[in-house]
Amino acid sequence: MSSISYKRHRYPPSIIQRTIWLYFRFSLSLRDVEEMLAERGINISYETIRRWILKFGPSIAAELRSRWCFMPRTLRIEEHPLKMARI
Repeated sequence: MSSISYKRHRYPPSIIQRTIWLYFRFSLSLRDVEEMLAERGINISYETIRRWILKFGPSIAAELRSRWCFMPRTLRIEEHPLKMARI
């Protein structure tokens, strides 16, 4: 995320990144993210969060997608014959 420039923004990059991460990671609404940050003493309007998402969202989402570990589509499971007891 070092290629993103946070110059001329009021809040530090760590808060901007955490806000966008919350929005994308947990599929929260803008107002939900606003309330979560308000509980931690950070007063940011949902409109500011929307602007950050439009500006920084695509690059941060691409970074998150590149870090995500995907499960393989096929899982190899060894088959072992089982002996069933007759009743």
